[in-house]
Amino acid sequence: MMNNDNSITAESKLFGFIAEVAHSNRFSSMVNKLFKENGTNAMVIPMNIRPDDVVFTISQMRHSKLNGAVIGSEYQEEVLSLMDTLSSEANEAGLVDFIRIDNGSLLGDLIMPKALDTYAESEDFKDDIALRSLCHYFYDLIRGERK
Repeated sequence: MMNNDNSITAESKLFGFIAEVAHSNRFSSMVNKLFKENGTNAMVIPMNIRPDDVVFTISQMRHSKLNGAVIGSEYQEEVLSLMDTLSSEANEAGLVDFIRIDNGSLLGDLIMPKALDTYAESEDFKDDIALRSLCHYFYDLIRGERK
């Protein structure tokens, strides 16, 4: 469970939000608030990354403490070629919007369309469409369905 003081522990799952202006985007704060409200020991860290630093940043993620990262739309095509493995959706679309890090490997996925498809039929879809459309993986974490 996330501490009241928002501290990160050794058990916390850490995710980056990589975009050119990540700090001014509300995504990280919205997801962190939901993590806290639901007792999920995870945190999204906004990472302002310049276009000329994207390749270096992504290539070094395999050695970081991050569990993954959401990728801003401006970098989704560029990071495709940096992945060790791609989901069929990411490969077909030529985009990566979420990277999972598993034993030093970068696994690229395209999750926004899946999230929309999965939750569009839900009766409460209108209540939190922005979060659900951004990332089903975070939605599952928030609800405690993924550990």
